[in-house]
Order: sequence, then structure tokens, then C-alpha cells
Amino acid sequence: MSDTWQDGLWAQVGITPAGIAGVILASVVLYLGFVVVVRMTWRYFGASRSSFELALVTVLGAVVGRSMLGNSATLLGGVLALLTLFSLEAAVGLARRNRRYTALGHVNGVIVMSGGDVDIHELRRLGITERDLWIGLRRHGIHNASEVGAVVVELDGRFSVLRSGVPVDRNIMIGVRGAADLPDSFYAD
Repeated sequence: MSDTWQDGLWAQVGITPAGIAGVILASVVLYLGFVVVVRMTWRYFGASRSSFELALVTVLGAVVGRSMLGNSATLLGGVLALLTLFSLEAAVGLARRNRRYTALGHVNGVIVMSGGDVDIHELRRLGITERDLWIGLRRHGIHNASEVGAVVVELDGRFSVLRSGVPVDRNIMIGVRGAADLPDSFYAD
């Protein structure tokens, strides 16, 4: 009787060697796929996320999460998937701190406004409307376009507003697309 009980318990919480390989492989592939899709589309949701967009990402995350666990979700399978995801996220975090990551073309932000000039091309490329930009400027307490030194759309789609007349350290702009086009007077050298 104890063999049956233990076998039943192991079936609920354990994992086989093939299951270990399956969970790790599925976690890596789905994580990379999910990261690529979210990175490519996250900014296209616009600078202000709607409830629908957040719900969509949540549902996608749930589908991906369930797919990582294979045929039967078990406690050890879930722990293994979480450990794999945390390890992948830590590796990506370490890579992002490396200057070579930025040198390979990984952009940390995009300038969409310099001085009072709006870069409509970049806004369209990011899927952000000019209306979204003006809303973002109001939220940052901007009363006039002349107050803007530059506006950067960050990786998460939020606006960073750098005010005119306040010199900026060049290091702050590392990896920001369009930063090289800003006038020297923008920087505090």
C-alpha cells in the first residue's frame, strides 16, 4: 500500500529525466520566443498601456508558462521551469550591463523629440502617435515645446523628458538611438 501511495505522490510532484530535459528545452525556447515577440511589439502598444493590452500580455504569459511544463504539470517541473527562467533573465541582465551589448546595436532608447522638433518617422516606427507624445509631455509638466531638450522613448515604452537648458552627461545617453545627432550644447562636457 505504501508503494502505491508513494508512486501516486511522485506522479504529482516528481519529474522524470526526460521530463527534466523537456521542461528546460521548452523553457529556453519559449522564453527566447516570448522575449523576441514582446521586444518587437511592446512599444507598438503605445506609450500608455490599456487594460486590454496588459490582459493580452498576461494571457500570452499564461499560455507560454503552461506550455513550458509539458504533458503534466508537477511541482518539480514548475520549480525547474522557474529556475530556468530566472537563470535566463539573470544572463540577459548581465549581458545588458556589458558595453559590448550596446555596441552590437542593442538600443536602450530612441529620441523622438529634440528641442521643439518632433521626429515623426521615429514615432511611426515605434507605433506611437504624436498625441501620445503630447500627453506624455503634459504628464512631465511640460508647458511649451521650447522647454524640451529631448524626449527618449525607453525600452518599456515610457517617455523620459530631458529639459532644455539643463546639460546632460553623455553617459546617460549611451545606447540611445539618435543621441549622436544632438547638438554639443545639449551635453555637459
